[in-house]
Amino acid sequence: MTRIILFSVAAGMVSGYAFLPGWYIDISEPVMIVGLSVLLFFVGVELGIEGSAVTMLKKAGFKVLLYPVAIIIGTLTFAALSAIFLPVTAREAMAVGSGFGWYTLAPVMLMDYSSEISAMSFMHNVMREFLGLLLIPLVARFVGHIETVSLPGVAAMDIFLPIVEKATSKDILVYSFVTGLVMAVAVPVLVAFFAGI
Repeated sequence: MTRIILFSVAAGMVSGYAFLPGWYIDISEPVMIVGLSVLLFFVGVELGIEGSAVTMLKKAGFKVLLYPVAIIIGTLTFAALSAIFLPVTAREAMAVGSGFGWYTLAPVMLMDYSSEISAMSFMHNVMREFLGLLLIPLVARFVGHIETVSLPGVAAMDIFLPIVEKATSKDILVYSFVTGLVMAVAVPVLVAFFAGI
């Protein structure tokens, strides 16, 4: 699956650079939204047919909330430690880390604070999502299934659901969805807190 993902991204980059006309940019967002909606619809249909979504949530219980909390604490801890090696303060590094892969929100929130920190936030969040694409199959195979939900951050609840399911099992989907949801709620709160905005 990693090879398919890499090939798809590379083919898209080549097509966008060499073949597709400029007007395609105007329709690309609606096309992606429709494609993503169809993909998530079929994930939902599969869960609904099996009746496994509610069962998985009941089985996971309260501990399903422990995973996003642990991921948030781990992300912020290592973000603060990264300030030792980067020309930013620990607080700025934690503001960047608090984006949790949401590259359309966190950088915009940080723009008034600092354009440099905003750019760093954008790159951090894009790289988190991109590395999630590459590493989920490897982490699922060599580390563990539940660990995969920590990689994409906020996107674990939407576009990464089919990737997590393919690499792991349907039992992990509830962890992926709840993790993405909790992190999505945390992003505006934590980014604003650490940036002091």
